[in-house]
This record gives sequence, C-alpha cells and structure tokens, in this order.
Amino acid sequence: KPTLSVNEKPFTYHEKGLLDAKNDMSSSTPYYDPPSIYPQSAAGLVSRVWHSNNSPNVGFQNGSCWCSTDDYCLCTPSLSVDIIITSSNPNKEEDVWLVKRRDTDKLALMGGYHEVGETSEEAGLRELKEEMGLDFHEKDQPPLQLIGVYSDPKRDYRKHSVSVVYHMEVPADTITQAGDDAMEVVRIPLSEIENMEASMHIDHKTVLHDFIQGRRTKQKENNNDVQQQKQQRHIHSTVKRSICKNSLS
Repeated sequence: KPTLSVNEKPFTYHEKGLLDAKNDMSSSTPYYDPPSIYPQSAAGLVSRVWHSNNSPNVGFQNGSCWCSTDDYCLCTPSLSVDIIITSSNPNKEEDVWLVKRRDTDKLALMGGYHEVGETSEEAGLRELKEEMGLDFHEKDQPPLQLIGVYSDPKRDYRKHSVSVVYHMEVPADTITQAGDDAMEVVRIPLSEIENMEASMHIDHKTVLHDFIQGRRTKQKENNNDVQQQKQQRHIHSTVKRSICKNSLS
C-alpha cells in the first residue's frame, strides 16, 4: 500500500471511505476518489505525489498543484470559506464579529480553507469552532445564508484562492474565544466598516461593502436616491466577484 497521507490521514482511511460510500448509496458521508500512485518502475509512468500550495520542483506558488517527478504539474485555485457574523446591539443596530489575525495583525472575516471531503458549510462550522470557539448544537445552530463567491485571481496576494461567503446571525450575548489563527475576536458596529481607515485582510473589506450595500438595496424598496446608488455600485468595482443578490436581506 502507498504511504501517502492526505490532510494528515493515511491513504487507507480515504480508500475505506470511498468503498463504504459506494456500498451504501444512501449514505450522506462525503467522499472523493483517492489519488492513484504509480511506482517509478511502471512502464511509461512516473511516481506522482501531492504538493499543497507549491511544488519544490518547478516553483509554483499559486493555488494547489499535483506534481510529478518529471516536473509536470496540474494546478487549481485553493477553496476557502468566509462567514460574515452579525448580531444586534443595544442601539438596535448591527454589529459584525471579526478576528484579528496572528500573522498580519489585521482584522478579517472568520474563515479558512476547506479540508478534503468537506462541504463549504461544514468547513465554515469547523472554522467557527477553531477560530472563535463557537460550537453550536444542531438544533440551535443559526442558519448559514450564501452571500456570494469571490474568485478574482488578484483577491489574495499569497495565491489564487476562491472564497465562498456566507452570513450568519448569532445571539447578541454570544461568548467567543479566539483560537487557531485568530489572536483576538473583535465586535464592532457594521456601520463603521465603510469609514474604517485601517486595511483588512485581503479583500474582506470589499466583501463587507458588498454586504452592506445589499442590505441597503433590500431595505430601500422605493429608493429615489439614484446618485447614491451609482456611487455605491462603483465601490471596489475593480474586484471581480459573484454575488447572490436575493440573499442580501
């Protein structure tokens, strides 16, 4: 058997998950086809192994790549999830919950990268537990509402990543505890985001601008301020993204 491990789990773990899922077609357990590993002695084939984020052979640093010993690489963007977490405050306004990152000291939305075999919702809930200490029971879990997909290759200076963005409304008395990549959990009025001078992690301020604009559009059914609408539409207009217009409520 190959000794390859994926996400710190051995090849046999993923192989068993695949077989179990195929034998039980009603199973909701996620699975994926495990990688095929060929010995170098195989005629016309080379041993191919998984490299996350970059290949030491050819120097790729964008996305994630399958690379072989003959320097052939197949690269794809990395998939992440971010959650806009809001709650009401005593002034009957909305607050947004952000995390301060350990690596850059910048404010960011709560989120992270998918692990193999996870849905976007599962990845988001796992990150909530790891970064903010929030572990909801299934019956008490606030719903996740899809906001949009942010896929501009320039959105993340580190590599090409695609983010699936959700919104979650949590109770005002929610207690959080920073963990993993988060140094601190910060709660600020959502209305302060637009005038905040400090930069945020990658394109997270753009995401919040889109969220705020969408809320205003929903709330102003008979909006006559056409000029203001035009100005809002041009905020961060150079960033390419796909937004679920009907979900911004």
